[in-house]
Amino acid sequence: MKIALDVLGGDNAPLSTIEGAFSYLDDQGDSAAELILLGDKAQIESTIQELSRDKDDITIHHTTEIIGMNERSSRIFREKPDSSLVKSIQLVRDGEAQAAVSAGNTGALLASSLFMIGKIPGILRPAFAPYIPTDNGGFILCDAGANADTKPQHLVQFALMACAYMEHLGNHPNPRVALLNIGLEENKGNELTINTYPMLKSHISNFIGNIESRYLLDGKADIVICDGFTGNIVLKLTEGIISHLMGWIQKGIESHVINKDASSICQPIFDEINTTLDHEEHGATPLLGINGVIMKCHGSTSARGIKNSLIATQKTVQENLIADIVEILSKHTDIIDNSTKLSEANPV
Repeated sequence: MKIALDVLGGDNAPLSTIEGAFSYLDDQGDSAAELILLGDKAQIESTIQELSRDKDDITIHHTTEIIGMNERSSRIFREKPDSSLVKSIQLVRDGEAQAAVSAGNTGALLASSLFMIGKIPGILRPAFAPYIPTDNGGFILCDAGANADTKPQHLVQFALMACAYMEHLGNHPNPRVALLNIGLEENKGNELTINTYPMLKSHISNFIGNIESRYLLDGKADIVICDGFTGNIVLKLTEGIISHLMGWIQKGIESHVINKDASSICQPIFDEINTTLDHEEHGATPLLGINGVIMKCHGSTSARGIKNSLIATQKTVQENLIADIVEILSKHTDIIDNSTKLSEANPV
């Protein structure tokens, strides 16, 4: 297996990306996939030398262009075809790699993947489905930014793809699926959620109904479905609040505890919580619906996050996520046709 790694994507690139790549190789040993590092060859070799590692352990694919986080994502594959992000996707398209990993511009990654690889047959829209860890095991949020405007049938497909993905993350043969809404009642919400509810109820065997945002971290659902605009706000708000509260509580304890030993007693608790809620523990997540394994890391990911992202990528390829999504969609082809009666649906 070969994995293409976009070395120049992310806030901490290229050092964290390259360091994470070698950390992955150390961790996985003989079972590790072959890594193809894409970026400026001289810069990659210089960083490898700084880390006192052997460049013969990886393959370097030289690229000449860099994508900024604020560039127009829809035109990147045309305007910067020799960038590390675009080239990594091209390697997957051409069969020279079985997966691509990037911490770079999410919009550029999605747009380039759609143009160069395309969607899984039958998929109406791709979706970004990050795993959000909690002390109750965590949940998948889908969609979290790929689609600002969606229709009910899109959300149903998101749920189907997320179900297949959740099974890859662990022992979740029948994950609980909830629809993010402003109330629990079936008739609550806007036109999108009201129309989506009966479709999810018909197509998803373990659909548990609506869920309010206040209960997202309570472990009530394994998968939470919403449109990408709402999901992206939820994702960033959740990350921001958790980070803020952790810092706020720690400062409060330090200011109220005179005895330093008492303050240090609390530190293991904070460390345990930070580890549980740290997205880097779980690594990258796939762009669901793309007809190839394209994995997106958090933009601020460190070397540890890159290592775990590569582990997650290897598992995604080995366990044939794309094939599983194709299989589950084959049971629900009717949702592509708006005229199909909901009563004819076949719940998973």
